[in-house]
Amino acid sequence: MSFKERLVQSVLFEMGAILIGYLIMLLITHSGESQSHGGSPLLVTILISLTAMVWNFVFNWVFDKFVPGNRLDRGVGIRITHAVLFEGLLLAATIPMIMYFMNMTFVEAFMADISMTLAILGYTYVFNWGYDHLRIRFVNAE
Repeated sequence: MSFKERLVQSVLFEMGAILIGYLIMLLITHSGESQSHGGSPLLVTILISLTAMVWNFVFNWVFDKFVPGNRLDRGVGIRITHAVLFEGLLLAATIPMIMYFMNMTFVEAFMADISMTLAILGYTYVFNWGYDHLRIRFVNAE
């Protein structure tokens, strides 16, 4: 994939991830605003999204180098490995953000982040599978 296509893929992915993350943060915090650090579920979700967008671009580029070949031939095992590695490494960067902006303890932030991670883990699998299949129709048809 070209730089431009990877950028488009990342933006599309993050739009869905922001929506999912925001809804989960609203449920976890039971409100729209935190009392400390001016954090809100939307702010935290956007910061996580920006971090994830950069990570998505870098991670997918590296992953494609280690797992070359036709992306449509990637089976369930490769796709699960891709999703788990991506989300697990992202978790290490996002827990401190949630702790700070939402004024949560490590355990609270971990639980919030793991809730988002589990939801987005499934979303990652579905999104990438769908993107690869739609790519054949729209990108390769040009």
